[in-house]
Amino acid sequence: MRSRLGPVAVAAVALFLGTLVVSQFRSRDVYSRSLEQETPETLATLIADLNDRNRELRSEIFDLQLRVDRAQTEVAGGKGTLEESQRQLEQLEVFSGQSAVAGPGITIRIDGAFDEHALSDLVNELRNAGAEAIAVNGARVGPRTWFGRGPNGEVVVDGAVVPGPWTVRSIGAPDVLYVAMTRTGGIMGQFQLIYAHTRFTVTREDSLDLPALAGQ
Repeated sequence: MRSRLGPVAVAAVALFLGTLVVSQFRSRDVYSRSLEQETPETLATLIADLNDRNRELRSEIFDLQLRVDRAQTEVAGGKGTLEESQRQLEQLEVFSGQSAVAGPGITIRIDGAFDEHALSDLVNELRNAGAEAIAVNGARVGPRTWFGRGPNGEVVVDGAVVPGPWTVRSIGAPDVLYVAMTRTGGIMGQFQLIYAHTRFTVTREDSLDLPALAGQ
């Protein structure tokens, strides 16, 4: 049976691939803003960590490109089942924020000074670590979510002011996300250097409920 939803497989993977490439460039921002504060010893650790992450990202991009090519071939040849296409559609809806989602993950609470660039870095780092869905202060974050600064210095997410303290919840493998956020030389360590008086708390969660994007 030829699936009417075949193109969904291509769309889902292509959308994720595009976001992954963009996030690779954005994730460098937190490092560039903190290099001047580093000692030679910690710089060596950061460079090694960044090289490892770039290799992982290149491998993931290559794998995703293979999936795009395979999905396109299956669609062109009339292969693939309706069940598989429906599964791809559900994944796309979760990734794009069109549907609410529940599952295990982590919560990151930020008490103190923070800015829109750092929040964007954090969201991108969670995506790179495999987060399936993310919300900031209860508002879902989508692939096209943008972060800005309000007229009085407030953090703005998709045009809405999001005051601190900030709670960032992400659904995914809790242990994987936790280690990715808290490892030596990781993004939490960078934030602690940049925002010395800000408290960052990372907690594993057995169950989280994230809403769909506003307006969906």
